[in-house]
Amino acid sequence: MSGKVTRRRRLSESGFTIVELLVYFVIAVIVVAGVYQLLIGQNRLYMKQRELQDVRTSLRAAGNLLAFEFRQASAASGDLYGIGPDSVKLRSIQGTGIICGEHTNLPRYGLWGTTGEFFDSADDSALVFASGNVGAADDTWKIVAQHKVMEKGVAGVGRCGWTDKVVGKGKGVTKGTGPTMEGVGVPDIAVETRGDMDNVYLGAPYRAFRPVTYGIYQDGDRYWLGRRVGSAANYERLTGPLRAPADSGLYFVYYDSAGAATNDPAQVHMVDIILRAESLGQVRRPGQEPGFQQDTLTIRVSLRG
Repeated sequence: MSGKVTRRRRLSESGFTIVELLVYFVIAVIVVAGVYQLLIGQNRLYMKQRELQDVRTSLRAAGNLLAFEFRQASAASGDLYGIGPDSVKLRSIQGTGIICGEHTNLPRYGLWGTTGEFFDSADDSALVFASGNVGAADDTWKIVAQHKVMEKGVAGVGRCGWTDKVVGKGKGVTKGTGPTMEGVGVPDIAVETRGDMDNVYLGAPYRAFRPVTYGIYQDGDRYWLGRRVGSAANYERLTGPLRAPADSGLYFVYYDSAGAATNDPAQVHMVDIILRAESLGQVRRPGQEPGFQQDTLTIRVSLRG
């Protein structure tokens, strides 16, 4: 009697059978495999979006920079030194300020409210606004050589005073329509120039420039947007990667005032900037070989005039 009771107790306390374990195991494998595939898909989607975002960031950075340079340029003033389908050389603004004082006998001028950088190499120049007589008929921007850039304390330029006197040739002549503010204070920096400063008055805007070439160049097996400042022989990398030149990684189309395409730097009125970028890394795609994410940006810019 006790043997039967023991056998029944063992049967009632028995665990899973082999068949049940196999069923549970198969179900668990299916669930885990589904979760794994979901995670793989989510990771691929994340990688795809991350690379695409990187491409668009590169495009925005390159487009904004090139658009800014063209908007500051004037073909009529000779700011475009050379134009090509995938490169451009132009006068690039580096710093701005306002003439607020001058040396007693040297062509040195104090600049107030400066922003950016000022250099004094053979490549550097500046545009200075000459207001001329009353009215705008004879107003112009004069190009001068930026010969020296000096600290404000050692240039011999005194405190800035917003007067209405001209600088340069004929200085000391009063012009009744000039600025009237006084006591601006010590200039931020001082520059020494070479060039015609006639009809330039205290309070005139001052813009420092350098020639800069923007173009696409190859480094290894990838292409990048680069910049050559002044007489530099090699490009410095700005952003990318871009598509190859044959695939219009960087492409410029120049238009004159009538909207016709032109290759004459002096006639450029508008520019189409076409950029095609690709991701730094490749992305796996279902049923396809890994590849780069790509996107395109086109901007039309009008020059300063």
